[in-house]
Amino acid sequence: MKLLLKLWTFWCFLITVSIFLTLLIPNLFLIFCLGDFGRNIFVQYNYYVGNILLFLFGMRKVTSGSFPIKYSKPCVYVVNHKSYLDVIIIASLIPYKIKYLGKAEVFKWPLFGYLAKHSGQIAVKREDKASRQQGFDSMKRALNDGCSIILFPEGGWRNNGDVKSNNPYNLQESKLLHEFRNGAFRLALETKVPVIPIALMNAQERFSDVTMLIKPGNVFVHIFEPIDSRSFHDAFDLNHKCHNLILNKLKEFNL
Repeated sequence: MKLLLKLWTFWCFLITVSIFLTLLIPNLFLIFCLGDFGRNIFVQYNYYVGNILLFLFGMRKVTSGSFPIKYSKPCVYVVNHKSYLDVIIIASLIPYKIKYLGKAEVFKWPLFGYLAKHSGQIAVKREDKASRQQGFDSMKRALNDGCSIILFPEGGWRNNGDVKSNNPYNLQESKLLHEFRNGAFRLALETKVPVIPIALMNAQERFSDVTMLIKPGNVFVHIFEPIDSRSFHDAFDLNHKCHNLILNKLKEFNL
């Protein structure tokens, strides 16, 4: 069985690289020759690339809640983060203009990082206060320009204890979901855009960072209704609301 999974994982990596290289020249043309218009097309057609990749990986999305996502105006999507697969799943869900906030290290990856940087994705050095502020300002500009933001407020899937906050809610004890950083919710309050929580239930089972093996099967996703940030006066309250929604859905799935 493990040998079959290794062969399947090799196939998945092979087709991912093949698709990436096949689209490299068209991507560069969109980004550098068509300006902002081309960059918007690049980001939006990743919706189709994400769906194609999941299909070729032998995975089927099983969605519940507010799907398909009909809210096309700028908003902040907050998503739990457990797997390298998460970005592909999110790309396959949202057919609108979106930007990701990602670790600066990712932007140093060969080719992929170059495309991410020049397509307008937002890099941040989490340990650098100035970089965090710069990233926050970039996200505000993107929202004001009509683009939604994807954020993984856990800051990663490995709980290394680096989340330090004065959060009045005791959120960090759950094994299913780590404490959320507060930036996503401050961003929503300051720009007065809705927040849409998304729960990815079993992405880590499909692609584990421990075994690095990809398993075909169903991927379960729940999309919540947009939450009006204007009804909250404190970012921690909005944080707590979204955290509870996602955590309860994960608990329900894992019963």
